[in-house]
Amino acid sequence: MRAHADAYGVHANDIAVMGFSAGGIMSGEMLLNYDGTVTGAALDSRYRPDALDRVSADAGAAAMIYSFYGGLAVASTDVAKLAAGGLPPTYFSYGTQDPYVSQFEANIAAVRAAGVRVETNVLNGMAHGYGALGDWIPNFDTWLTAVFETK
Repeated sequence: MRAHADAYGVHANDIAVMGFSAGGIMSGEMLLNYDGTVTGAALDSRYRPDALDRVSADAGAAAMIYSFYGGLAVASTDVAKLAAGGLPPTYFSYGTQDPYVSQFEANIAAVRAAGVRVETNVLNGMAHGYGALGDWIPNFDTWLTAVFETK
């Protein structure tokens, strides 16, 4: 996206990363460990970087939709690691009937303690996997617009 921001009419710093459930965990892993200009060589020494690898993978915002920073089914509460990750403002949305509620809440507390701007949208009665239900999308849009307007 950033490599073609001009063609798309997007400001290069107004790029967000989001994911649902395990997709959010993967987005968080990228933001914690593989943003900037980290290349695939960090994972495989045989990787040969190309021109696209010189484009920063930093994000201006993140959304964790029934997800969190951490590993599969285990949210990170390591404030030092979260702070060192240079995380962008992060929007969390989850339902009160999700089996991972305690994981979300522990992660959100740690992310806040790490100094990251956090917005939460807790959906009463919603379970894991609600997708576009619950009217979180307009709230996320309002929040994301405000994040990008204040940069």
